[in-house]
This record gives sequence, C-alpha cells and structure tokens, in this order.
Amino acid sequence: MTKTQPNRIITYIMNLWANRLGQLAMLAVALFFFSCQEDTSVLGFRNPNSKFQVSFVEIPIESSIYLRDSLRTSNFSYSGEVNRFMVGSYTDDVFGDISSTAFSQYFSTNITKLGETAEFDSVTLELRYDLYTYGESEATPQTLGIYELDQELKSDSLRFYFNRSKIAYSTMIGSKSFTIDPQIFKDFAASSTDADTVITLNVPLDGAFGQRIFDKAIQYRDATTKEDSAFVYYNEFVKEFKGISIKPESSDKIFGFNPAATQSKITVHYHEADEDSLSFSLALTGVIGFNQISANRSVSELAEVSDYYQEYQPLTDNRYIQSGIGILTKLDFSKFYEFADTVPNMLINSAELIIETTPSDDFDPPAGLALRVLKENNRIKKYSTKNSQDVSDYQAYRGYLLFDITTSSGPPLVEADSAFYVNDRNALLAYSSATHEYRGSFPLFFQQLTLDNEKTMFMNFVLYPYSQTANRPLAQSAAKSVNRVVFPKENIKLRIFYTKPTTTR
Repeated sequence: MTKTQPNRIITYIMNLWANRLGQLAMLAVALFFFSCQEDTSVLGFRNPNSKFQVSFVEIPIESSIYLRDSLRTSNFSYSGEVNRFMVGSYTDDVFGDISSTAFSQYFSTNITKLGETAEFDSVTLELRYDLYTYGESEATPQTLGIYELDQELKSDSLRFYFNRSKIAYSTMIGSKSFTIDPQIFKDFAASSTDADTVITLNVPLDGAFGQRIFDKAIQYRDATTKEDSAFVYYNEFVKEFKGISIKPESSDKIFGFNPAATQSKITVHYHEADEDSLSFSLALTGVIGFNQISANRSVSELAEVSDYYQEYQPLTDNRYIQSGIGILTKLDFSKFYEFADTVPNMLINSAELIIETTPSDDFDPPAGLALRVLKENNRIKKYSTKNSQDVSDYQAYRGYLLFDITTSSGPPLVEADSAFYVNDRNALLAYSSATHEYRGSFPLFFQQLTLDNEKTMFMNFVLYPYSQTANRPLAQSAAKSVNRVVFPKENIKLRIFYTKPTTTR
C-alpha cells in the first residue's frame, strides 16, 4: 500500500483588514508603510485594490543530535569568562551518570621571607562556593578527596585543557565530608542583603604535604642562589608541586567553587618563637586549572550516543542539549529555503524560532541558546581573515552573522573561538520559565537568506548553550556548567509573518 506524506508546511493566508493583526507591532509598522496610501478611503472599508498581502507560515525544522568531542574547560583563559571549579556527581535517567573533577595549580604571591624561628604547624585548603549546584535538590551529605598530581600542568596548554583531558594523580592528601543544601545557595543568590556573603569549605590537608611547601619557603629564606628560590619562581615551583585534583568521593550533586576568589587558596599555618597563628597562602587564581567532566550513558535514554560528530535520531523522537558534556541539537533549515523559493520578492516581517521544552522539576535548563553555524562535518564554522569567503560572508550578512570573540565591551556569547553565530533582534534564544520554551527573533537574518548574492547560503546550525556571565554567582557556561534540556523534535518551529506583492505593477 502506498502512503502519501502530506506537506508539513502549513500556510495560512490571513486577510489583513478582517483579522486585525494590530497586536503584532512589527507587522503593523510594516503594513503602515506598505498600505497607508492605499487605505485612505472611507474609514472601515479597506481599499479593494491592495497591492500587498500579509501571510503566515509555520515551518517545521528538521533536527538531530550529536556529541562534540571536546569542550575547553580551562580557567583564566580569556577575560569575561566564567571561572569555576566543578566538583561532584549525580545520576540523571535521561543523560546518565555525570561526574566532574577539578584540577589546579597553586602558587604563592607572598614573597615575605619567614622569620628565623618559624616552625610549621598545619596546612588547609580553603574553597569559596560560587553557589552553583546541579543534581539532587535536597540537603544531602557530600564527600570529596584532594589528591596531589603526578603530572605537571603545562602553561603552554592553558587554553587547551578540555572536559575530557586526563591528568594522573594517585596520592590523597586530604578529604572532607559536608552537607550542601541547594535551597540555601539559591536564597543567598537571590538575596539583595546577602549578596556579599561568603560561604567557604575548609579541608585539612596532610601535614607532610604542608611541610614540603614550608621547607621550600625556608629554602627561599636562606637562598644564596636562584636554584634555592624556586618558591618564588613559578616555572620552577610547579616542577615539584604539580598541582591538586579535587575529586568527588561520594556525591549526588555537582557544585561550584570560585577559583578567582581570594578565599580559595592553600594556607600554610606556622608559628615563631614570639608569635603564634601565623600563615602564608598559595593562591588558586591566575594559574592553570580546568574541569574534567564525564558521563556514563550506558543505561540512559542516550545510550547509543558515543561517536563524536555523528548524527543520531533517538527512538524517543526527543532532542537533547547538555552543557559541559557536549550533547547538542543540530537544526537543518532546508525547509525554509524550500518555502522561500515559492514566494518571490518576499518581505519577512517577523521570523521567530520557538522551541517548546519538556519541563523538569529536578534539572534546570540552560538560560539561553545561541544559534551557531555548522560546517558539513558538524564542526563549528569559524571566521578567518585569511579566508576570502569568510570575509565576504561577514560583510554580506551585514551584522546579522557575527563571530564569537571577547571584546572591550564584553565577554563572548559562548566562547572566544571565532565561531559564526546569528545576531539579529536577539543574539540568542532566551528561556522562559513561565512558558517552558525558548524564543528568538531573527527576521533580518532570515531575510538575508532569501537574497541572491555572493554569500554562502548556510543550511545547518546548532543550538548551543550560551555563557551567562552577568548573573553570577549562578553563572552558566557551555563548558563550566551541566545544565540540560529535553524537547520533542516536533516542538522546533520557525514562525514567519511575511508580505508579498499581489500585482507585478
């Protein structure tokens, strides 16, 4: 038996006068300019010879999901980025078991030499929470372990440590059990009076580890050569003190620490003959650090997703996005091009991309999604001044297609990687917790796609979590958070209001 599939592009031709589309402000402005001279007869009667017709179309967008191979999770790589240690683990029936371990160097910014009678007492690691949590929403106990690295973090790789980078560690030098209540964190984040409140975690570390650092400070105090002064020479210091990892031992949520805060540090406590309670600190800020983020999807809805950049059509007919792991949803705008070919001289009044999500009580979605351009191999399309077509495309799209960089006016939309992204009335699709949907308005960009000139007619795009740096301490990032969202594939829609001529005169 032969089945004929109906065309899923449903077009509604709307009578401008009868349906009174006055609530669509942008459409109304367009219609004023196009028809005000035609509709100047008797009030209440439209001109029967209108030369323009206003129409509406809802275009279903084809989609798939894929896994990106690496997300850069390095801290202190670019100005304006989210800097975060993410530690913990949790289980998600949809996305699997998610885990994150933080890695960092440390170094002393205090060059004051110790006194002649100084003696070591103890050492602690202090970490300032940045109030980000994800996973179990109840107050529950957590345990983390601190390990000394066996492998040096290389400074020339600062910008190239990723969510799946591996650094060896074996010796535990401390552990701590504690309780995290996400509601308390949310209350602090929302409070105007507690905005400056600092919440920290103090972890006692192994005395032998602290004694080694103290001995290096003593050696610097008594130094007669540069070789004895490694305590104040970073490149020499990290050869012996390679860094630490902060690893979840028992956990049901991922939580964030702020490495840039002055409260995040290793503190060595000591005393002198005539004075107690002295200390010096080794900062975790401005040095190399990153997060290793992993997922075990073997018993989840996404068990089949394993190969990088391969497109998947899940049996659930759902689409998925997750920060930190790199699960992304790809959009194919070929249906838009098919439609545009049927309407010559079309003027787009409104083009809104809408994604209706499946809300979750346990897992918050990314706050916004950027629309980034993909190459045919599903890699991000990056702008290069050495590529003449890139330069031509950038000019032809007249600012409706930008490339992602850090500027003097602010941080990048996602990451300073020069990736092309759509920029129009919005630079992203913002999430509404009231309607549980993402919306973005891009009329001028889609209008550019209808114009026949020497630019590249981009077809494939990816929905990419953007980096929310303005709303700290609950900042989100494509690489330094694990927020996720699910939505049915049929809930991705492109709604367009457009004007077309009804005569050729």
